Amino acid sequence: MTTHSTLSTFPAASFLRSGLLAIALACSVFAAPAARAQEIASDVVSSPSPLSPAQKEAVTAFASPLLEALKSDDANKIRDARQALVRPLQRAGVVVGVPFRQAYSQVLGQPLAALAEDKRPLNAINAMRVGAELATAEGLDIIEKGFKSPLIPVRVAAAGAASRAFVVANGASSTVVPKRLLDATNQLGKLLEDPDPAVVDAAARALVKAIETARQTEVRSGAVIALARGISARAAKINKELPDSQLLDAFRRTALALREDLTKVQGDRPSLSSEALRSIQEVGGDLIAMTVRLISSNALPPTRQADTADERKQKLALRDAPSQIVGASEQILSLIADKTEPIRTNFAETVRKGTVEADAQFIIEAKELLGPGKRMTRAPFNLPNDRFNLVAK
Repeated sequence: MTTHSTLSTFPAASFLRSGLLAIALACSVFAAPAARAQEIASDVVSSPSPLSPAQKEAVTAFASPLLEALKSDDANKIRDARQALVRPLQRAGVVVGVPFRQAYSQVLGQPLAALAEDKRPLNAINAMRVGAELATAEGLDIIEKGFKSPLIPVRVAAAGAASRAFVVANGASSTVVPKRLLDATNQLGKLLEDPDPAVVDAAARALVKAIETARQTEVRSGAVIALARGISARAAKINKELPDSQLLDAFRRTALALREDLTKVQGDRPSLSSEALRSIQEVGGDLIAMTVRLISSNALPPTRQADTADERKQKLALRDAPSQIVGASEQILSLIADKTEPIRTNFAETVRKGTVEADAQFIIEAKELLGPGKRMTRAPFNLPNDRFNLVAK
């Protein structure tokens, strides 16, 4: 089971409620063909040596009018400018050289960073989309301006641009040092505190991508820690009310991604630090504990004999995401557990049943796993007795 295959498409009402219509409109505009701009010579783009003054002037001459067009109120001009600006970085058969990335970023960096703070969502979003392709520190600077935007669509798009930036930044000609990538994961971790569920889910997506693409231990571990701790903090706040569907998606995405990360053949992948492994253990327990609280408080009501067919269907539908969350979380802990004391429960199936008896069984088994003096307090977890809150308040 992959994260992508198990996550459903956001419902239209939720999409509109979260203020993402601007992004949908922007994307529809982007689909149109771009007007061809004067191209930068391929030998300049692929140069292994620092660009000459004349070559730098050519880069500036190419970019300047396009940067002006990116400030336009005309959606077609914005689209064409963005496509033209990223074209040198995506030319088929041409390996982009580090010297060109550096020179291009020096020209684009400050103007795009300023535009990323623009009050017009379309302009800000397009600036960040260009920044995502640079594979430089300046590109990340541009994207991170959007993290602080007062506009929800811009914050969502900023997280999406960060996801793309992690992919590009781990390419062969990237100029981004590991510390700068680690800084970006930390900022995304803070974005998990956002009050809007759509932003939280977008930030979780970006951190998952950082984990998948990282080539250095500190970046992979940092992304895991930022994601796990951020989601643990959000889950800890859930007590007697079922969270928004997009927040549940973020919880589910996190549990599935971390489970899959632990099951992959490590090969030449960077190892995880002990701190990262501990954060994975904790978020697995926190997501199970959250589900215990939701069931105990009747936020996930059980089915009963008196229920109509529609009532039963609705109650079971509410359990789709929570059952996947506890299932993946339980598997995370099982993968880490000492083989001399394995974890042999089946939380996903038990929660999915939705009966009074099954819910009682789940709560008992979860307490045996997470409660004081129970499994998670023993090796290899060795977590404190009071680490998990199993009581809804």
